Amino acid sequence: MAIDWADVRYRGDGADVEELMTTYRVADYLETYEENRRQIDQGVRERLLKDGIRLSQRLSPRIYRVIGEVCQALSLESQAEVFCLPSTEINAFAMMDVRKDTTYSLVGVTAPALEKLEDAELRSILGHELGHILFGNNRLAALISTDAANPSVTVLPALGESLYLRWRKKAEISADRVSVLASRDFRATATSLLKATFGLSARNLNLDVEALVNQVDEIRGRPELMEEVFASHPLLPIRLKAVELFSRSAKAQRAGYPVEGTPLGDDELENAVDDLVKLTRRYPFQPLHVAIMRTVALGGALLLSADRDVSDEEVKILVQILHRWFTDEPETEIVTDRAEIVKRLPEAIELVRAEGQIDDKTFILSRLADVALADGALMDAESALILDIARQMDVPTKVAYSIIVGSAQSVGFRTDVKLNRMAEEIRRSMVTGLKS
Repeated sequence: MAIDWADVRYRGDGADVEELMTTYRVADYLETYEENRRQIDQGVRERLLKDGIRLSQRLSPRIYRVIGEVCQALSLESQAEVFCLPSTEINAFAMMDVRKDTTYSLVGVTAPALEKLEDAELRSILGHELGHILFGNNRLAALISTDAANPSVTVLPALGESLYLRWRKKAEISADRVSVLASRDFRATATSLLKATFGLSARNLNLDVEALVNQVDEIRGRPELMEEVFASHPLLPIRLKAVELFSRSAKAQRAGYPVEGTPLGDDELENAVDDLVKLTRRYPFQPLHVAIMRTVALGGALLLSADRDVSDEEVKILVQILHRWFTDEPETEIVTDRAEIVKRLPEAIELVRAEGQIDDKTFILSRLADVALADGALMDAESALILDIARQMDVPTKVAYSIIVGSAQSVGFRTDVKLNRMAEEIRRSMVTGLKS
């Protein structure tokens, strides 16, 4: 039975990939990257031949039998080269190595994975890695920057990188679904995740799925536990809960998984997983930190229109500040309704005034100064607004002035107004020339 992988895929994963493709138009870059790989003809296979052991069917009949079972469960053709890699950790990978003349399907398995995993667990971990190929996730790894001089994680701009990092967690949820279909055993998938994450052996592992899944409820009440949100994989209890939900779903049943009882409907499954994914978002959950973020976001929004000329640079700087310091979804914190801003800003400022330290207040004023300076000028209206927010936070005017000047000396006027005018004139002349 052929499996509809678009049906299996977590909808949040698919939606993020669609946004990456349409908003940031990465398809052309990926094709160029892959063609470059073909031209230089340097692939992973040579490194595996050098550093690992290629497992022939005669040398390791077990791994070939297990891979055959995985491919049968997933309705795939088995033509992969398998390598054993030296490592102290339980791990595996599957990837396509694109070359000038051919494309290799490669499977790597570490020695501890072969030694410590039961057959069903090994099927699960291999299924997970094959899932990344089935959904095209491995291809998007080309967006990760390998340039040591680039301080960013990816080649994407700030919001694109934020989207990419959020997507990686969702991609793991989709791949976990394939691991269940490959193992045909949710418990084996759960134990393989535990063994791979913690290195536990069977003698030390008494899997209580209910207890592990209940950890999610504790996380719901302790959002500060989610601080390591930029790790590529979601926290283990969340992944276990997500995969347990899938194992009881109509989606799993349609893909051939033996679901007991009445399966979860598609919306019921995906809504529940959406709620789990929300727990992994980067957000300042402490009330004071939320107030600091909102003072910057709301105050920054007022600054954008203080001189009645909202520049692109000012907007970009505000978004980048929110992204860097507070949240991976900065667009949700920017309010464009002036009446709503005026209504909400005093409450945030008051909490900062009452509970914030001088460093918190200095940080806010510095970030607001960054926004004001972004368009290449510091207008009286902008200075007056920053000084007023300083006054409401009980920051002396003398200190506020020094912060504004300090920001100007630190980052400078970010935009050359004259250069912008020249660029606009060139743009208009080019458009006119193309039309004529």
